[in-house]
Amino acid sequence: MRTSRPGFLLRTAATLAAAGLVLTGCGSSEEPTDAKASPSAPAEPDHEPLTGVELPEGQTAARKHPAYIVKIDNTSASDPQYGLAKADIVVQELVEGGVTRLAVAYYSQLPKEAGPVRSMRATDAGIAAPIDAKIMTSGAAPYTFAQLKKHDVEWIDMSTPYVVRDTSKPHDFLHSVVGKVAKAGNAAAKENKAKRPGDFMPWGDTTTELTGGKPAKAVDVKFSQARTDNWVFKGGKYRLQNNYMSKSGQFLADTVVVAQTKTTIAPYKDPGGAIVPVSHFTGRGKAWIMRAGQIVEATWVKKGEKGAVTFTDASGAAIEIPPGKVWLDLIPKGNGQVEPGGVIVK
Repeated sequence: MRTSRPGFLLRTAATLAAAGLVLTGCGSSEEPTDAKASPSAPAEPDHEPLTGVELPEGQTAARKHPAYIVKIDNTSASDPQYGLAKADIVVQELVEGGVTRLAVAYYSQLPKEAGPVRSMRATDAGIAAPIDAKIMTSGAAPYTFAQLKKHDVEWIDMSTPYVVRDTSKPHDFLHSVVGKVAKAGNAAAKENKAKRPGDFMPWGDTTTELTGGKPAKAVDVKFSQARTDNWVFKGGKYRLQNNYMSKSGQFLADTVVVAQTKTTIAPYKDPGGAIVPVSHFTGRGKAWIMRAGQIVEATWVKKGEKGAVTFTDASGAAIEIPPGKVWLDLIPKGNGQVEPGGVIVK
């Protein structure tokens, strides 16, 4: 385990105690001996902040552009979605009508285009703020704009050349908005004002394993009566069976995380008169972590919209997420549920 990262592997209380003694004993022997080293000089980042993937020695994950989140429709009208294969993280959130929308995050690589782009929700504050991501969106309600401003989240909309309408796409007019992600990144690089995002997850390293789980190679994750994800672990990756991604542009997850969140109703309705849910990715709640065909029950904690999320097991020991691409489902507490192997876990 790298000492530069927070959290510990899942382990028994006895192992934790033993590990604590080893870490304490090794403290003085690992202090730098180089006379030129300065305690105030920060170490170069050695892993990607949105995937935890280790970089070759001496390389930094910092780039000249910020992280971007593209809001992408997740209904049959969005078929085919594009640009997801290059994403680092995908977050799925509940919106009006019981359907879902994706907040697709990019940093390690930027696609030329991603979409179809739709509007933001107040939920996005808790997703974008921890990594200082700019949201690419077709727009939002006044309430949503106010909530994002409150938490210093910036967005890129159709008033810019980076979110545009492209009627050549195989979608209807409502779903014909495109995010020009690489173009936005190139423009940002010229200003060179970006800083490395914080870690989205409490990343472990290549030796990290999740223990104490149950076999679960097929898991259903329910958001509402209108949306249930059907996940299958195959070929070392988690594959979403009922997705709208293009066949050549599938997002294959190394880890799937499901977090139950407090869900409230926004003080406005959509143009059709439907209520608009807001999933609050703050506070604490139940979580399920799927990795390598196993599912582990956990508790997630996140202090405010800008806080980083952490996970603990039943004994209170911290859980690290192994490096790789993560798909995060934010399901509503009370209605959302997870079904591994046909057993409902509430």
